[in-house]
Amino acid sequence: MRYDGAMLQESAAPTTVRMFPDYADTVLWLVYPVDYEDTALSPGLIRELETWERSYYETLDADFNWKSPEDAQAFTKTGIDLAGLVANELGEEFIVEFASYEIAAPTYTAHSRRRADNVGAATAFSAIAEELEAEQERVTQLAAEAGPNAEWAACAPLAGDVLPLGGNAPQTEDRD
Repeated sequence: MRYDGAMLQESAAPTTVRMFPDYADTVLWLVYPVDYEDTALSPGLIRELETWERSYYETLDADFNWKSPEDAQAFTKTGIDLAGLVANELGEEFIVEFASYEIAAPTYTAHSRRRADNVGAATAFSAIAEELEAEQERVTQLAAEAGPNAEWAACAPLAGDVLPLGGNAPQTEDRD
């Protein structure tokens, strides 16, 4: 009889989810910000993450400094707790990394040693990670096909701007 399931690679490294507020309407990042609606995390946990992010902005002054050391400490403590909750929902295939903005705070890593408490969330994050990996493979293939003398540029198609990656100023196409 033939086995139709998938084999887990024992040597496969867990996927790292980074957690920090950065004006992206989410604190969860896998290379790019991950929208809460795409995560399948429990609604209660999403509310806690949103509340934590709002509290971060509320505890900063106009120059983006902490209003008090206690605010910074509370931000870090809550971030550590939330990283653990996210890690539990995602399970052993994920690491949740939290680098606090509190001065001299270390980077905290939460890694569940059990299966996901929220299989839907683990599946959603796995799918996002696979999409990002496929995109990276596509870029690597395009770069190899283009050769060493290829010129690369970033494009903003709606604006018509092209920015050569060599750092030159953007060039704008004629627009009507």
